[in-house]
Parts: sequence; C-alpha cells; structure tokens
Amino acid sequence: MTKNKVFTEIKLAMKAGHYRDLSFKEKKIYKNAFKNGYKLAKIHCKKRSPEFYKPRKIISYSFAKPSTRTIESIVNKICIRYEVHKKSLMGKVRTQDVVRARNIIHNMLYEKYNMNLTDIGRYFGQDHTTVLHSIEMKKSKRRFWDAGQSIWQEFRELKESIF
Repeated sequence: MTKNKVFTEIKLAMKAGHYRDLSFKEKKIYKNAFKNGYKLAKIHCKKRSPEFYKPRKIISYSFAKPSTRTIESIVNKICIRYEVHKKSLMGKVRTQDVVRARNIIHNMLYEKYNMNLTDIGRYFGQDHTTVLHSIEMKKSKRRFWDAGQSIWQEFRELKESIF
C-alpha cells in the first residue's frame, strides 16, 4: 500500500459515524494509532515466512448423526443399568442417580457419535451449556468423575457393550 492509499483509508475510517462526536484531539489520537498499527502490521508481515501467505485448503468434517433408534437404545440400556425411569431421565428431575445417568449418556453420545452439544441438549430438552457442563465434568474429573469413583469402569463397560 502506498502512503497516499494509507491516508485515504484513514480519512475513510474517520468518516464513520462513531467518530463524528470526537474532539479534535481524540481524532488525532485515533489517526496516530491507525498509522502506528499499520506500520507494525507491515513489519510483522515481513517477518512471516512466505508459506504463511499461501492459500490453505479448508477441510470440513461432517459426521453422520446417529438415528433416534440408536439414541433410544443407549438411553434404554443406561436406564436399565442405573434403574432410572426414562420419563425422569428426559424430564427436569435433578436427583443424583438421574443426573449421573444423564451425564453418562451425554458423554457417550459426545465421544462415540461426535454429536454436537446442541443436538444432545435438544434430545433431552436441555440447553447446550448443560451438556457442556457434563462433558467438562468428565474432562476435569469432578463430582461423579472423581478419580476414586467407580464410574470410569462402568463407563468403559457400557461403552464396550453399546459399541
């Protein structure tokens, strides 16, 4: 970019509506910050290797969502194993046995089927952040997923029997 083009861009930027109410000194500060930022970016770009500027191919992954029949079978196996009613599992009940079973199902669907948090939450009538909390509990080994708990072995057994 030439020097004139830089100044043209500054002038265009300063015409934006949110700069209209600034005082003369404030506008001068913004201009200097823009110039200094531009200079630093130019220096930074020179330090980068030419490989950085090569176009990269974006790879997207798409996973097939499990059928509702598969999810139903997982839920049924967990309900039988932990002696929890399916109605309470799908409802708003927050007793420890129900929450533990729900937590296992969340982690099972997330790990095996790579389901996104929104889809898992939608199935249970929950927000995606609730599902995220379940998954984070396992990752950080909190509450049910504490190192001394038997849930790790139970989860492994369930994972083998379901998959």
